[in-house]
Amino acid sequence: MKKKPNLLEVAREANVSPATVSRVFNNNPRVDKELKKRVLEAAKRIGYKTNIYAKALIEGKTNFIGMVLTRFEIRHYSSIISGIETAVNKAGYRFFVTSSRYSKEKEIEKISLLNDMNFAGIIIISVGLSDKEIFEITKKSAPLLVFDRSVEKYEENCVYFNYYEYQKRITNLLIKNGHKKIVHISGPINLQVYRGKKQGYSDALKENGLEKYENIYFSDGATNEAGYYAVKDFFKKGAFTAIDCQNDQLAFGAMCALKEMGLRIPDDISVTGFGDVPEAEYSTPRLTTVNFDHYTIGKYVGRKMISMIRKEKFDECVPSFKIIERNSIKNICGGVI
Repeated sequence: MKKKPNLLEVAREANVSPATVSRVFNNNPRVDKELKKRVLEAAKRIGYKTNIYAKALIEGKTNFIGMVLTRFEIRHYSSIISGIETAVNKAGYRFFVTSSRYSKEKEIEKISLLNDMNFAGIIIISVGLSDKEIFEITKKSAPLLVFDRSVEKYEENCVYFNYYEYQKRITNLLIKNGHKKIVHISGPINLQVYRGKKQGYSDALKENGLEKYENIYFSDGATNEAGYYAVKDFFKKGAFTAIDCQNDQLAFGAMCALKEMGLRIPDDISVTGFGDVPEAEYSTPRLTTVNFDHYTIGKYVGRKMISMIRKEKFDECVPSFKIIERNSIKNICGGVI
C-alpha cells in the first residue's frame, strides 16, 4: 500500500518550512494569501489530506456535532436530519448521525462515545432515559440538546412541540363535521409525544360531551402495520365513523385495512393523520393531517445546537404546525371536505 504523504513532504513540495504548512492548515490569519495558495496547491499535487480527528485530539475539541435518534426507518427523520445538517454545515460544523434502536443501553453508549470523541455538541431523541438520567448526563457532557421531548429542569435546552393542542384541533375537526364515535390509534404510551397526543384526543371528546365514546388502540410502534391491525381490532368492539391517528403511517395502515374490508374512505369511515409526510398528498383519498415542515424544524434544531455550543442567546420561535384539510373526512351532515 502506498504511504500517505505527510506534512514534511508538503513543506518540501511548496519550498516552505513545516511550521508554515502547519499555520496554513490551522487557518492562521497571519499567513500571506499567496503563500497559503502555494501550500494548498502543493498539498493537492501530492495528495495530502489533513487528519481532522487527529488534529481534534491534539486540540481537545472538534467541529463535530452528533445526533442519536431512535431508528433510521422513521419516515420524517430524513427531512429533519437534512435540515439540521444544512444549519450546522453553514456554521462550519460537520454532522454525524447514529441510532439507539429504542435501547436505553445504546443511548448511553452512543452519548458516551460522542463525548469520548470530543464532539462539540450532541442532539438526542431519547426514549429510554428518564428525565433525571438525562439531567445527570448533561452535567458531564458536551452541550446536549434534547429533541422531541421536554426534560424537567432542562427545558431551555429542549425542542418540544405542542402535540397536545394540534391532536385536539384535528379531533375537533372531526367533531365539527358531525362525528361522535371517533376511535384513536396511539403510538407507544410510554413516550411523551404520544401521551400528549392521546390527551389531546381525550380532552376534545370530553369538552364536547363525547367522553363515553372514547376508544383508544395503543400500539407498540406507530407504524403502518400497527394502523392496519388497529382497525381489525376496532371492528371487534363496535361501530365508529372516524379514525383519528397519531401519525400518517398509522393512517396509511388503517386506510389499507379499511379498503381490504370493502369500506370507502371517507364515505364509510373518515381518517385523519399527523405529520403530513409527502405521501399524504398523494394517497387515495388525499389525507387530512397536521402539517409541520420537517426540514424547517431541522434547521431550527441545528441553529439552536450551534447557539448552545457558542453560548449565544437563542430567541427564535419554535416552527408552528397547521392542519391541512384534504379529502379523507366526510361531513356526515352532508358533503366531503
